[in-house]
Amino acid sequence: MLDFLKNYDALTSSEKKVLKYLTDNIADIPYLNINELVAKTFVSKTVIINLSQKLGFSGFKELKFQISNHILTENKKDKINSSSYKKQLEKNITKSFTLINEEQIHDCAKLLRNSRNIFIVTRGTSKAVGYYLEHLLFALGLHCFFINDYNLSDTFTRLVNKDDTVIFISLSGGTKKIIETAKIVQLKEANIISMTAFHTNELTTYANNTLFCFSDNHDTKKDDTKSRIGFFILADLLINELENLI
Repeated sequence: MLDFLKNYDALTSSEKKVLKYLTDNIADIPYLNINELVAKTFVSKTVIINLSQKLGFSGFKELKFQISNHILTENKKDKINSSSYKKQLEKNITKSFTLINEEQIHDCAKLLRNSRNIFIVTRGTSKAVGYYLEHLLFALGLHCFFINDYNLSDTFTRLVNKDDTVIFISLSGGTKKIIETAKIVQLKEANIISMTAFHTNELTTYANNTLFCFSDNHDTKKDDTKSRIGFFILADLLINELENLI
């Protein structure tokens, strides 16, 4: 349990200033180190450490850990108190189908069928979709490679040419490393299929074909637990269309 008012009267004006920043930006604190917090609050490290200790912690590291736990606990409560997570998933599925264009699925399947090699690039929780899609494409006898190692994101682009297709899977469509890789792939004149949540995003600007699913929230930087059920729907539809072409 966090008690930001503990020893409040004993805090200095600088410590109160930092405390206000903590309470106003609590969701960002787990992602800041002490030097970044210093830069944002214009105080010294000593002030932050003293504040942490007055709040009952050994230092800023422990305070940050407790804030992170507090956020996770509150998020779990929100899920429990929500009317129905099942209904949210049902909405995601229904809305994803409204975004799916059969002609786009057919075009993507045809592109994959005629590709020399297929590469799949994704990060974070979306890797589960990458593994799933790779397995199904390989089962159809297609040359498919899932680039699941962050360090290989640049290396594999040396092998790509205009006869290949790269599938980028990103809920946000703005992951820095994926965008950087997409730019290189575009320069190599390879085909690009983007799979993203339906919203304006940079990744789609590099894609020859775009596939969309619905997500109630596409910001995965601070919370990567968002459902990827829409991506799995797209994967199944692609595979079904491919089976019809083979």
